[in-house]
Amino acid sequence: MDARFSFNFDPDGDRIRLARRRLRAAYSLEGGEVPVVEPGGYARHADTLTLLNDYDEMLRHAVAWANALADSDNDWPPFLDTYVGVCMVAEAFGCEVVWTPGEDPWTKPAVADINAVWRLKPVPVGTSHMAKRLMGWIEYAQRAVGSAVPFWTMDIQSPFSVAAHIVEPTELMTACYTAPEAVRHLCSMITDYSIELTLQHIASMENPAFPGRNFPSIPDRIGVCVADDTPLIMLSPDMYREFAMPYNARIAEAFGGIHIHSCGDYSHNLDNLLMTPGVRSIQLHAGPGEFRLPVSAEDPVPFNRARNRVAVFVDTNGVARGDEYRGMPRRHYEEYVIPRLAGGAWRGLILQSCGVGDDMPDVRSALRWTRERARHLGLGR
Repeated sequence: MDARFSFNFDPDGDRIRLARRRLRAAYSLEGGEVPVVEPGGYARHADTLTLLNDYDEMLRHAVAWANALADSDNDWPPFLDTYVGVCMVAEAFGCEVVWTPGEDPWTKPAVADINAVWRLKPVPVGTSHMAKRLMGWIEYAQRAVGSAVPFWTMDIQSPFSVAAHIVEPTELMTACYTAPEAVRHLCSMITDYSIELTLQHIASMENPAFPGRNFPSIPDRIGVCVADDTPLIMLSPDMYREFAMPYNARIAEAFGGIHIHSCGDYSHNLDNLLMTPGVRSIQLHAGPGEFRLPVSAEDPVPFNRARNRVAVFVDTNGVARGDEYRGMPRRHYEEYVIPRLAGGAWRGLILQSCGVGDDMPDVRSALRWTRERARHLGLGR
């Protein structure tokens, strides 16, 4: 191991094995104690472009985050971070990657006219700049620190989400009505490419962790993370079934399942997610400002239909808290989140801590308080 980078924990220690047991039970829809997780408590000290250009800086970042996760009573097991995958497939289809100082990258559309997608050809898998850096860094990191600590698999952007990067978004949405065959052709190409890139990515790691980015992860092949923000939020249920569901299902078939991340309130498409073959868990930002939770477990709403059918990772953020709970993370959980999760059977719940602030001085305190409240209300039993 490179002496410049060192872990402050045993990768097979008792606390990490306990966290993995709890997560395995949740992802398998077994009963038991709810995993309470918190990826926060670590502040990244370099922007994405700096990390992409400097393997040493990326490794310092990854080791520091792993150490921070281990240094708390956390059910989020330590991992080694890999590059976020938002731009990787779009870049391979000709999109220019834009680097705004201090921000994560974004891509400019490569296609203004939907008819151009019939001539669109991606570069060979793994040869675009960001993908090459991803594979190169993993090789470098494994030589430097070994593979006892799992590597976090990157997120796959859902095919329709990538299509909205490649094609000017208004043109793409209009084409769902005026040129649906072109949209389906593009989504199919993106699906094939995403599967091949992810297979290459996973094969490059001696110890990959799943489902990967956005989710607490374990070194078991339980499927991959799909970031599905654009179609879940912007498409009607009928359009989602036509232009998103079939391609997500193909990814699920290739990897033994998918775990769906999305920001926003996607409750209008949640029943579609439950019908998608291979969906194993969903993530949502719970709160009055984003994904509104039902008042009780008996309400006939999609969220309650998801109980015990898929694992559900409930987290939050400043947007989700809304104006009502702005700057009050503990009160938000005490008055809104945890009471609405209580009641009825719950197998497969994963709960992020309430967060720091509002008399929670640190991550360890937030985890302890959230775990105590979940136990008191019998969540997961």
